[in-house]
Amino acid sequence: MRFIVGSRVTKAPIDLESHFRWHGETFADGQVIDTVTPKRGANSDNYTGVRAEPVWDPGRHPGSWRAIWPYSTKRYVRDNRTHNLQEARAREVVDGVKAARAPRFVKSGRTGNLSTRRRWRGRGGWPG
Repeated sequence: MRFIVGSRVTKAPIDLESHFRWHGETFADGQVIDTVTPKRGANSDNYTGVRAEPVWDPGRHPGSWRAIWPYSTKRYVRDNRTHNLQEARAREVVDGVKAARAPRFVKSGRTGNLSTRRRWRGRGGWPG
C-alpha cells in the first residue's frame, strides 16, 4: 500500500467540498476529517449531495485514495504569521525600503554560474 505523508495545501481540494457544503468553513481545534480523494481527475466517490463523508474501502473506491485532513489552530496561527511576514518583506522590497536578498548558491562575477555549477557537479549534488 502506498500513501502520502505530510502533504500541505494552499487551497481546499474538491474532496473537502461536501464537508464545506454541509458543515461550513469553520473547524474545531484538533478536528480530523476522514474522506476520499480521486487519484486522477474527478469521480463520484465523494458525492456532495450526501451529508456523510464516505469511508474509504479499496474494493469500493478503486479510483480514489483515503484522505485525512487534520486541523490545528496552532498551525493556522503560525502559517498566518509566516505569510504576513513574507508579505510585509515583499512589500518593503517593492517599495524600495529594503533591498532584495541576494540569491544563495549563485556566484556573481565574471564567470557567473559556471564556477558554481562546477563545484556542485564535483560534489555530485547538482541536478543539471
